[in-house]
Amino acid sequence: MNLRLLRSMLFLLSVGALTTVSAFAQTGSMSDQLNAKAKFADDYNARKYRAVIADAATLQKLHIMDKSDAQIVAQAYYLSGDKPGCVKYIQDNFNLPMAESTAQLLKRCQR
Repeated sequence: MNLRLLRSMLFLLSVGALTTVSAFAQTGSMSDQLNAKAKFADDYNARKYRAVIADAATLQKLHIMDKSDAQIVAQAYYLSGDKPGCVKYIQDNFNLPMAESTAQLLKRCQR
């Protein structure tokens, strides 16, 4: 076995491990992430749309918000009756071209 190659591989593995640990440390613990996602889903299912909008800030802080979560937040704005907030949220958080469902929601919010 080539000793130089082995040393290089060990270095890359250790740097990768440090990067992974650092990423988890920055985004919060796994239980924090799971709790935030669970609260987000529970609030939406309970029709607490203002709480869903507030929960989105936590998801963004933990760097775990994805496109489907953003779609749910836009729907929460709409369902709470905040149509101007819905329009602004979609325009600020979705790139063109939008998914068909997002474009339809934007049209509903603009009415």
